[in-house]
Amino acid sequence: MRLALSAIGGSGLDRLYERLAGECGVILTLHHVSTLAEPEFSPNKHLSVHPEFLAAAIKHLRDRGFDFVAMDDVRERIANPVEGRKFAAVTVDDGYRDFAEFGTPVLRAMDVPYTVYVATGLVDGTGVMWWRGIEKIVRDQSSIEIDGHEASFTFDCETISQKRNALCHLEHHLMTGVPEADVADTVRAWCEKYDIDIDAATRDAVMSWDELRTLAADPLCTIGAHGNDHLALARLSQQAMEADLLDGLDRLTKKMGKRPAHLAYPFGYRSAAGAREFKASNAMGFETAVTTRPGMIFPAHIDHLTALPRISVNGWYQDLRYIAPLASGLPTRLRRRFRQLDVA
Repeated sequence: MRLALSAIGGSGLDRLYERLAGECGVILTLHHVSTLAEPEFSPNKHLSVHPEFLAAAIKHLRDRGFDFVAMDDVRERIANPVEGRKFAAVTVDDGYRDFAEFGTPVLRAMDVPYTVYVATGLVDGTGVMWWRGIEKIVRDQSSIEIDGHEASFTFDCETISQKRNALCHLEHHLMTGVPEADVADTVRAWCEKYDIDIDAATRDAVMSWDELRTLAADPLCTIGAHGNDHLALARLSQQAMEADLLDGLDRLTKKMGKRPAHLAYPFGYRSAAGAREFKASNAMGFETAVTTRPGMIFPAHIDHLTALPRISVNGWYQDLRYIAPLASGLPTRLRRRFRQLDVA
């Protein structure tokens, strides 16, 4: 992918495509912003970018003619595109503490609006970042013996390759072999066996309610919903899916004193959020809802505001050579065989 992006940017195809494509903007996704070095085995380090790269990427997009807008303005920019200008909206999933420390100073200095999507259960402690728990188990152990949901696993984890293999199998089991409502408790049990306090690790990673209220006082900040327990909603029953969204919505409204107008589906890929979830979030009154399906925003998205795609700004492409090709939309259009919409 990086080679393809370099080729697109080096050939000028991205600039030619931009003049012909009819896109009106892009919604960018961030998770972590940090200066801290990652351990050797850090399979999720791609979710982190350096603040200097974030600043450079913002400047680069502005130089390419993008206007940075708040999610509150996205609907209007889709309905009434500005000729010769595209919009970019910055969104931040999960409310990690390192984003507040390293990311917000960059955005404030550059006068960039941003929306932080908060999974209320992660703040309250009812939910856990299970992906961080299994990553730590695999990183710290030389071998693993785990009893899963109607399954058991034994892995050697001496080498990086073995660790990657173990993590891949465990993630696949959790996402396909364990009922979604049981994933958190399953990982809690695994972590307890290896003396890992996953609840404390979650609390340490995400902002507290007091920190979120301080962040929300920033005029550039919008707080959005992200469900309650950060579940793959499409794996739940209709009733459980709606309950998780409504619990998160109600909890966020009570704690922040304002009903959120915007939602990000937890995980957000196709098998975690689909047509059923898009319809439900619309019925709940969300003005917009974003996925993690990659893509640009087109005027036709005005009829699909609860199924909006995003482009991830992440460590895999932490080089300015990749930003313009990604933001042109050409790579995602090629991936979708030039279809504008992916809303089913």
